[in-house]
Amino acid sequence: MTRRKALSEADEVRARIANVLADPDWHGYEAQRHWLQKLLDPDHSDVYTSAERAAVSRIIAARTPFESWDGYSVPELIAAAMKYVADLNYEDELFLKELEAHRAIRLRLGDMRYLISP
Repeated sequence: MTRRKALSEADEVRARIANVLADPDWHGYEAQRHWLQKLLDPDHSDVYTSAERAAVSRIIAARTPFESWDGYSVPELIAAAMKYVADLNYEDELFLKELEAHRAIRLRLGDMRYLISP
């Protein structure tokens, strides 16, 4: 790969990182936010490794917001899950009650996956 192409790809990765960091909602994902900020640090290499690029892509995919799943809105999914809150362990109960308290209307992929998992 030529140096010019590598720098062009690095600029693209930096733009993707800056775009995802512009989202203010990083609750529960502070470690990923911090790592992404370190990648934008001027002391970081001019070129991103394939592992770094892959990790950035995974973080961006995980931060994809969903407003529904299988035809059910996020509020409907939360309401359905709340019927079984007594059957949940403490951490799951806290997660669900936090979603309900914040009146969530969209969830990131990881949180959605957690909500709909059996």
